Amino acid sequence: MRADALRNRERLVEVAQSAFADNGIDASLEEIARRAGVGIGTLYRRFPRREDLVAAVLAERYAKLTGVALVLAEEHEDPDTALTEWLTLLIEHMAIFRGLSQAVKEAIHDETTALGRTCKDMIVAGQGLLERGQKAGVFRTDVVFYDVMALCSGIVTAVERRAEKPEYVPPMNPYLLLDVVLRGLRTQNV
Repeated sequence: MRADALRNRERLVEVAQSAFADNGIDASLEEIARRAGVGIGTLYRRFPRREDLVAAVLAERYAKLTGVALVLAEEHEDPDTALTEWLTLLIEHMAIFRGLSQAVKEAIHDETTALGRTCKDMIVAGQGLLERGQKAGVFRTDVVFYDVMALCSGIVTAVERRAEKPEYVPPMNPYLLLDVVLRGLRTQNV
């Protein structure tokens, strides 16, 4: 990739991250291109679909989540603590951009998409934490990691939806909802 093309790509990813934080992953691609100082054609040459741009924005974050899962597996003797800490980070990550949790939930099953490929290592690392706890008898064995991901996505989506309706008080607490999910995963209710 030429130096100017690489700069354009990096600038598009940087501006998209800001736009997604402000307006969710459905932010205007035209506005992203404009703020990055490039034409919409340049954006589409680099990122033919919105999902490609979302995947580029998330790639570094997913690499970090993958690394954290591997470190937690090594450093925590207690598989419950390791998975709890990682799922907490995961729901915080999914909440950074409105609409991201739904996109991730759909992408994790399809590695032919850019977002699905970007999620792959993170999914494998998180699955390893769950399976480690299942082998230790801490977590139910009839639950698969995709179920856990769908529940985490549901938590974030529920919190987002409640925030859109300020007349509902109090706002939903994602950590309380995650605790409910974890209690359901455990073989013994703690």
